[in-house]
Amino acid sequence: MKFLKMAIVLLFFFSFSQQAFAAPSFQQIGAQVKNLNVSAAASGSNKKGEPLMYSVLQGMPAQLAVTNLATGKLTDVKALGGTTAGWSVEVADSSNVYIGTTPGELLYHYDPDGRKLTKLGKPTVKNSTVIWDLAYAAQSRTLYGVSSNEGRLFQYGGKSFKDLGTVISGKKDARSIAYDPAGNQLFIGLGSPAELAVYDIKNGKKTAILPGAYRGQKHIEDIKVINGTVFVKLNPANKILTFDAKTKKLLGEFSATSKGVSPLTPGGNSVYYGNGSSLFEYDLTTGKSLLAVNNRIPTSLVSLDFVNIKGDFTLVGKVGNVQRYMTYHPHSKEYQNLDLTLPMQPIEMHKIGGGTDGKIYSSGFLNGSMGIYDPGTKMTVHGSSIGQLESMASLGGKIYFGTYPKSRILEYNPKESWHPGTNPREVFSLESVGQDRPMAALAVPGTNKLVFGTAPVSGKSGGALAVYDPSSKKMLSRHGIVKDHSIVSLAYSAKGKLVYGGTSIFGKPNVDKTKTKAVLFSLPAGNLSAKPQHIALPYKHVRFISALTAADDGKVWGMADGRVFYLQPGKGVTDVGSVVPDVAGHTPQASLVTGRDGNIYGCVEKTLFKVDKKSYKITILRKNDVHQLIQSSSGDLYYHDKKVLWKINL
Repeated sequence: MKFLKMAIVLLFFFSFSQQAFAAPSFQQIGAQVKNLNVSAAASGSNKKGEPLMYSVLQGMPAQLAVTNLATGKLTDVKALGGTTAGWSVEVADSSNVYIGTTPGELLYHYDPDGRKLTKLGKPTVKNSTVIWDLAYAAQSRTLYGVSSNEGRLFQYGGKSFKDLGTVISGKKDARSIAYDPAGNQLFIGLGSPAELAVYDIKNGKKTAILPGAYRGQKHIEDIKVINGTVFVKLNPANKILTFDAKTKKLLGEFSATSKGVSPLTPGGNSVYYGNGSSLFEYDLTTGKSLLAVNNRIPTSLVSLDFVNIKGDFTLVGKVGNVQRYMTYHPHSKEYQNLDLTLPMQPIEMHKIGGGTDGKIYSSGFLNGSMGIYDPGTKMTVHGSSIGQLESMASLGGKIYFGTYPKSRILEYNPKESWHPGTNPREVFSLESVGQDRPMAALAVPGTNKLVFGTAPVSGKSGGALAVYDPSSKKMLSRHGIVKDHSIVSLAYSAKGKLVYGGTSIFGKPNVDKTKTKAVLFSLPAGNLSAKPQHIALPYKHVRFISALTAADDGKVWGMADGRVFYLQPGKGVTDVGSVVPDVAGHTPQASLVTGRDGNIYGCVEKTLFKVDKKSYKITILRKNDVHQLIQSSSGDLYYHDKKVLWKINL
């Protein structure tokens, strides 16, 4: 009998323990965002003389789509494994097409005759994430390319890569490149801010030549070298500069909205470019432009090439980032707007958030298309683009989206239909104070105010704290509230009625990580214009206070790089422990929420974890695929793995 009683007790204890410490289950909701977004395109002919347009489609993974321009038919689609987009397509000749991609800085080769795609590999260092542009030197059969995040130049000779290093120290974005056969030199566009460099291939000498008047630009978007003239497209200014390739002297400038200029007109001495909705011809002999087509181009031209279509050399241009393209025949002056047949793609999820309506909002990377998931119906509806979502908060039945670029804040009424421009609509932007990304958003209880923390435009210094009152429609911007830092996390604690903020040290160019550290600060919720109070941290050189959450007991929990800490008001900050040994990159990638059970849940470096509210024990729940964690208005936890949305069942 004693043995039976003991067995029952042990069975009960075991069952209770299993329930108390049961691991969560993970429910796949599915892909949330689909879209057609052409991130790069170029045209050329194969050995058969067929005119082909090569389009890179943003997706998971990105795809290379090949269209026969003579027939209008899609002839091939190839998956670019390990990528989500591609920013450069270089048609070297009839047999060799190269594609530069992101986020792994992978280079691909495509043979249009055999329809064979080959992954060539990663050209430079671990920290480089994107190949921005490519240029082919036919006389040496060498491909050159430029990348970020270290502003590096590389070459590929058909068998192996050679990393030629950072072009100019301090310029982390090498965005454009062109080869000059007459001088055997490369012209390279850099940022931020902008610089134009000349690289002598023979001796490796690098010379900066951009006049000071243009160095306030963000970067150089495109470069072409045509018959000794260098065409340089600035960004964001709608201007193309011209230089003498031999003397490096500035020749002039003209207005242009196209990404750059076309190759040389066959049999002529001119190039074409777009400005607004019109097409212009630039005469290299006179240096003057003539109107070719008036008010026919629907949006910006992102590529211009000449191909032979049915015996006639035709200017072909990719228009915008969807299916539209144009053709222009210089001899007949005939112009047409046409559509490619391209497949929609599941695209990379960037940010998710829970709305006041109980729904989960998922934003696509780059293009900002929105997927809206209703847990009640288990259905997802798709909304058109509002810009890339970086943060969101709910107040007074409305949802506020912080979007990139230009730090635009949009107001959305979920009771009305989705029509970007009117619903959601822009309520303010921080572009005028140099801000680009609203990294954190918070509705402050009891104040009817919203707070946004931002990161500056690349090349600028100092993030901002923006306070918005929807009732009065007034906005207060506190630029540089923490000097040279970005504001990347926010939380409200009812105990003391304080707003807490966390910073990133990457709020200015060329940060020395050994001489600064991220800041945790607080502001009284009733006086958000007060001087911030800095809170001492037990860390020497932390880069990010990347996430914050306030618990019901008054503690404020945070992530300092890969470590968890909590602040006990009046007692200071206590380090709880490490989730991961280090974090990568210049953008914070962490989340924290307070669960319905009172425990703290978070993710950092794709690792999902739990912190027990009593023992402070950190438990790893999942590794390698958790990119962001959020809590819905009902208290449920969701995360995404870039491909699909997941629900966590505790």
